[in-house]
Amino acid sequence: MLSHLATLAGLLCLSVAQSTQAPVVDLEYSQYQGYYDPDFDLNIYKGIRYAAAPLGKLRWQLPQTPTTNRTQVIQATENPRSALNRVLDPAEKGSRGPLSTEDCLFLSLYAPEKATKLPVLVWIRSIGEYDFRQQLPANNNSYIIVGIQYRLGAFGFLSSGDVAHNGVPNAAIHDMRFALQWVQKYIHLFGGDPSQVTIAGESAGGGAVMLLAMAEGGSDEPLFNGVISASPYLPTQWDYSDTQPSESYYRFAQEVGCLTDEIAANGSVFDCLVSQDSATLQTASDAVSASGRYGQWAFIPVTDGTLIKERPSVQLLSGEVNGIRVLTSNNLNEGAVFTPQNVKSEDAFKNFLLINYPLLSPENMTSILDLYGLPHDATDVFVDSNGLSPPFSTTNSEYGVGWQQVANNFYAEATFVCPSYWLADAYTKRSGSIGKKAKAWHYQYSASPASHGNDVPPVFNMQIPAVANMPKDFLDGLQHTWGNFIVHGVPSLSPVESFVPPGSCLPPPSTAAPPPRSLLMLLP
Repeated sequence: MLSHLATLAGLLCLSVAQSTQAPVVDLEYSQYQGYYDPDFDLNIYKGIRYAAAPLGKLRWQLPQTPTTNRTQVIQATENPRSALNRVLDPAEKGSRGPLSTEDCLFLSLYAPEKATKLPVLVWIRSIGEYDFRQQLPANNNSYIIVGIQYRLGAFGFLSSGDVAHNGVPNAAIHDMRFALQWVQKYIHLFGGDPSQVTIAGESAGGGAVMLLAMAEGGSDEPLFNGVISASPYLPTQWDYSDTQPSESYYRFAQEVGCLTDEIAANGSVFDCLVSQDSATLQTASDAVSASGRYGQWAFIPVTDGTLIKERPSVQLLSGEVNGIRVLTSNNLNEGAVFTPQNVKSEDAFKNFLLINYPLLSPENMTSILDLYGLPHDATDVFVDSNGLSPPFSTTNSEYGVGWQQVANNFYAEATFVCPSYWLADAYTKRSGSIGKKAKAWHYQYSASPASHGNDVPPVFNMQIPAVANMPKDFLDGLQHTWGNFIVHGVPSLSPVESFVPPGSCLPPPSTAAPPPRSLLMLLP
């Protein structure tokens, strides 16, 4: 009998969660209605359009305000289709199917039911991958989460002098900034405080966060005050019209069929690209990207001289950033998934360097070998270092040993680790109008295997085996670190009161001891 009652209670909870509507929100251009999830006490709005569809003549242009549509209340209950990025299967030839679209400028929003002037976290990544409901209760539903989408691949990062003349490079970064302007204008309607916004992302999203922190030379309008950048991705950042992005542009045009003598002679390559259908452009974007170097991409952010005025390795050293605080991080083994796993000798390592970093001088090469050279007593044991005794992670890890690990480390440090430290250092140098230096924290995520991206599932408490098997104290500490930074501006490890809404279907609060303060090593 009791088991039948429990089953009935579960069905009732499920039914309520699926059927209860959230308030209608009037955004002037449209009205949206989400749903209320009583299990988490959240109003959830999925698929809110924040910019017009970037199709046709709006391709590679600044994002535009959505077209007014007030004929009906739009139901915001399903994840939007993701942005076109790459073909899942070569046989598909130009489409990822019904799950992706060029019309991708949407956001989703998770707000506590009685939210009033709460801080806001804006997550910059494909929003369909994450269920933010699992993360908010870990921090007592003390803030709102907004996930945003933006143009990807050639749609978001096509660049050349031709693009700059007819449109805008870094269209994707402009999308993100436009979404942040949307947050400033409308988040109060959902109970959020536009003066307490933290932007966050990992990998490409972390790199995007870094570039937004650098936008307008660090003097952009106040769109956020906090920055969380996990493993910020920094590929070689070229000027918008340099040889590398220009070659990708013309290869892209050739794949599409827009580089004929007649079209080129008329100077209408860009117009030809604008006139193509999404599937054709997607196939070309995928073909050009797939032909690039291992661990490199054809369509990436560039220095455009307006929104992004300088390379991070230059601007960040001057402390020219937006916002007043940053929490940035790296994983122990960032580089293995991006590095060819065939580097077995010093010559192979030097060849790896020359292929991936063609502008290195002979003096640079000598310095790199002095710093990264393999010691004579290096072992061939695959093991993560404890940091206290040999073998150290400079030569050994779970992924590589010897020169292979040297290559893994070099890619990781050049692409993820150094940008992370540069970003932290930039905020310690920032002063200006705030009257005092901003604040910065950095940590390393080392929970084995600590590969690139392994830190995201525990942060968002994703319901997967890898997270379920982690110690609860560790998960609590990591989630509280982020939560306290978002809410209080300091990434402390203090526990947050467990959250269980009245009458919910969640289990009772945990009585586990608070996490130890040594859980993460936070360096101010």
